[in-house]
Amino acid sequence: MKLKRIKAKRVLLALFLFLVVYSFLPLIPFWFMKGAGKDDNNQANVDRLKDNKGAYFSFIVFGDNHSGLIFNDASAIKEIWHMNREDRFRKVPIDLVLSVGDVTLDGERSHFKAFKKLQRLIKWPVIAAIGNHDDRALFEEYCGAKEFVFTDRNSLFIVLDNEAGQLEEPQFEWLEQQLKKGQGYDHIFIAMHKPPFDPYQQEWYNMDNSTWAYRFRKLCAEYNVDMVFAGHKHMFKHEEFDGVDYIVTGGGGMLTEIPEADGGYLHYVRVQVNHDYVTWEVRKISPPLWTYLTYYFWKEAVYWARNLYGSGYIFGKNTKAEPIRVSGLNDKEYWFEVVDAEDRR
Repeated sequence: MKLKRIKAKRVLLALFLFLVVYSFLPLIPFWFMKGAGKDDNNQANVDRLKDNKGAYFSFIVFGDNHSGLIFNDASAIKEIWHMNREDRFRKVPIDLVLSVGDVTLDGERSHFKAFKKLQRLIKWPVIAAIGNHDDRALFEEYCGAKEFVFTDRNSLFIVLDNEAGQLEEPQFEWLEQQLKKGQGYDHIFIAMHKPPFDPYQQEWYNMDNSTWAYRFRKLCAEYNVDMVFAGHKHMFKHEEFDGVDYIVTGGGGMLTEIPEADGGYLHYVRVQVNHDYVTWEVRKISPPLWTYLTYYFWKEAVYWARNLYGSGYIFGKNTKAEPIRVSGLNDKEYWFEVVDAEDRR
């Protein structure tokens, strides 16, 4: 009986090790494969959409691949495998994949080459916004234009360049012109890297109180934008402002540092355009087993330990009020008064 238990444990251990190794294997052909060409860029993929007809279609949105790090590439490969299965029921055509930026880990040429390999694995046209981790010159070389407008069927898409953290006055003027032109379309979608709101308030990110973000949200409401997609934070978050849906989809491969319960998980978003209305779903993807064992398990364990510590006053009473770190927060009530262009910047 004891011998049988030992054999069973060995079989289970062997199976577990096999699964760990198997989860790593997709990286090996990825390292040796050739990526998509530089001519497979934003402009070329926009052109591939021009002949699409009909008012029923779908597209996929994801971001923050941070290509070039082994952990990120492994997760992105698994996500793409699931993305490529989205058309298996062959009900509604999937036209494109929209990336909301940070396609590279740190803007190196080798990182862009890794992203082009991911792009080659995706079986639909890929259109990307620029992120703050993407070198601007290399982005143009490998991905193409940074700020542009394109149309697909009954919808207008606007891709914005806000990797610096805001929109400048000339960008607002250009954006409003495009929104006015887009009023003849059934739907308007905007993609950008940094979100115009705070997707996770338990960290140093204070966009809700920014004048450009408030102005942007009001502009989207005025011109009936359907959805705004952003990344930057490695999480999923959905908010609604004045009837406009805002989605942060930064789970495209980068190691998520936010708790899973708060949206810190790998994912992508599928959007379906049904003539005159839009539906969407988030697809949560479990990380490859080897990355779960080396990172994600321990990330959740750290948050569990932190919450356990917070269950009792042991090493401190935690009763001291913290001073506000943001200066000038209430100096100008820009919600109610008109500010000039200099103040907006």
